[in-house]
Amino acid sequence: MPPKPAPFPGFTPLSDRIYLRNGNATTKPPPASHPTTIIIFGWGDGMPKHVSKYAEGFHALYPSSRILVAISKTLHASNQPLHDRIAAMMPIIDTVFPTPTGDGGAAEPERVLLHAMSNTGGIFVAAAMVAYQERHGKDKTMPHELLVCDSTPGGLVFSAQVGRWSRAMAVGTAKMFPWPFIVTQALWWAFLWGSYLLEVMKGSEASGVWANRVMNEAEVTRRESSRLYLYSREDEIIGFEDLEENVAGVRMLGYRAIETELFEGSPHVGHMRMHPEQYWNRIAGCWKAAVGVE
Repeated sequence: MPPKPAPFPGFTPLSDRIYLRNGNATTKPPPASHPTTIIIFGWGDGMPKHVSKYAEGFHALYPSSRILVAISKTLHASNQPLHDRIAAMMPIIDTVFPTPTGDGGAAEPERVLLHAMSNTGGIFVAAAMVAYQERHGKDKTMPHELLVCDSTPGGLVFSAQVGRWSRAMAVGTAKMFPWPFIVTQALWWAFLWGSYLLEVMKGSEASGVWANRVMNEAEVTRRESSRLYLYSREDEIIGFEDLEENVAGVRMLGYRAIETELFEGSPHVGHMRMHPEQYWNRIAGCWKAAVGVE
């Protein structure tokens, strides 16, 4: 039996991890200044009731846009085989891009805003980009005007990051265990080290390293798109120095625009909760710039 989708009020499940909410019913398509589709890739172990707050924020900005949400566990990001990660994102491709956009079809081309949250969200947005190519050909890249990276990416050196990653996994699972938080984190630390050493023995590429590489390959993601990185110095899981170093490298790759927004005092994927006006204004402004609307 396939896993039962988690309750997600207002959304229709397309799989046990992908959910769809159509925009407000109108006789007209979304204005040219709005995305036709927004795809949110949630953080690891993000619960629907929490991730849905971001969907509500986007709906307030763009009420006619349809919204898809991908919810994944941290274990999906760290241990799921690559082909399974890609296959899990295929419902997004078949819903949003049943045929390659811009290839002369009768339908209006999609205007897509991608929103990746934490490293798990980054891993699965990369998986969706590869899924698009598997469906439509290696010479195609998944259409999108703007990719918003919220609290991602972090550092890619395992030994330097395992403490942060084990904390992230402990935060998502602490309620499942009766012992102190530090014990849960220690168990995940040992689990991550064991998984890492196994991957090294097999010669496999770590999922975070794979995602960072794929998201920056010209053959996979289109350079005509823009990016916005949202972060804070107080993020306890994604080091701001690591993110800034990554952004510096991405700026050299020829994307249409690379923007950043620094938030004061907010924790990991907590920028919207602490600074909602700054958060949504920055996203809306970058979207307008990405589609050339004043």
